[in-house]
Order: sequence, then C-alpha cells, then structure tokens
Amino acid sequence: MMTNFELKSAYNAIQGIMVVPGINKKYPCVILSHGLVSSKESSKYTAVSEKFAENGIATCRFDYHGCGQSSGRIEETTLTIRLDNLDAVTEYVLSHSSIDPERIGIMGSSFGGVTCVLKAAKDSRIKCISPWATPYRLEKEGDGTISDIHFQDIIFTDFARYDILSEARKVSNSLVIHGELDEVVPCEEGKEIYRNMKEPKECVIIQGGDHVLSDPSHREKAIGLALNWFQQHL
Repeated sequence: MMTNFELKSAYNAIQGIMVVPGINKKYPCVILSHGLVSSKESSKYTAVSEKFAENGIATCRFDYHGCGQSSGRIEETTLTIRLDNLDAVTEYVLSHSSIDPERIGIMGSSFGGVTCVLKAAKDSRIKCISPWATPYRLEKEGDGTISDIHFQDIIFTDFARYDILSEARKVSNSLVIHGELDEVVPCEEGKEIYRNMKEPKECVIIQGGDHVLSDPSHREKAIGLALNWFQQHL
C-alpha cells in the first residue's frame, strides 16, 4: 500500500511516500535518507521499498530540501536543513497509524548517510541504522560544483560545524556498507565512521563496488544485508 504525503518543515515543504506492507497491523518502518542530489524515486530506494515490503517492513521515502518534488533551492541546501527535514519526517512516521513507533530505523546513503548518523546520535527512538557510502568530511573543491550543481559556500561551512566522528561514538546497532572502489567518498571514510561507533555494529565492504553500487549484484547484496540487519534489530 503506497500513500503520498506532504509535510511542512522549518525550511520547506517535503513530499514523501509511505510504503506499508498491509493493513490492520502495525509494522516496523525504515526511513530512507537519500544522497545530496538524489530523490525518493532513485532506483536504489524504490528497490529497497519493494524488497522490504515483501518482507513485512514499511518504508518512508521522501525528497530532501531542493530535491525531487520538495521545495527549496538545492544550491542553498545544508546538513542543518536536511537534519531538520529528517526530524519532521521522523515525527510523521512515529505518529503514523500503521507504524509501530518502537520499531523505527533509518537507512541513508552518502550525504543522507551523514544525516542518518546525526539523527541516530540525538534520538533514542531510532533503534538501528544502516549508513551507506557515508563521508565524515565535505571540503570545497574548485568553485564548489558537485554533480554539475554550483553549491553555495554555506554547505561546506555548515558541514564543518559538525564533528561526525564524535557523533558516531553515540551510535550503536549500525550496519555500515561501503563500496571498495567508491570514487566519490573514499572507502576509508566509511571504515573510520564504523570504527568510532559502539557495539553492536557491523561493517561490510562491497568488493569492487562504486559509490552508488551501480552493479546490480553489488546492489542486491547490500539490500539483502540491510534487510537482514533491520529484521534483526527492529
């Protein structure tokens, strides 16, 4: 069962989709936190929603500030704004009639993985997470263009205000996944985040995997591992 929703956050209007496996029951839910220039319609996240629903886990996909159908200018986005978006979405999920508020997790990739780690560090209602291809640094290169988008300096200065590794030390029940050959976020960054986390935790390096796990076998493996993790911990 898929339903669209719209939320107002402090910074923008957020568009999202709830995918719930059935009716007349409360399900565990995994919030899907997409990357910097991605959206809720990414092939990876639609595949995750499908696979999780087949296995009795609801998902909440949404567009961050400046992405997909949500309002805001992506050039002006920051980690602080995205964290506020994730806060608003989490409250929506927690109060949803088909969701068990005691069984909420987050899966995030790249910039969305950082947001996921920061949220878990400050919100004990998040029971477990799985950050993929997640950086702890964001440094301006050249004129600040990323994926053909000219970001304003604030994205870099705002990111630098957060000590990601220090926040990671507050987080447990985390499955870190990273492609060995990630060309955007060096694999070592994911390993360092993992090293700073508390037990129980797990780290899986996808051999030969790139940043978005574009090889279908790599993606399938990662989705299967994440599904198992959330089944165990939610």
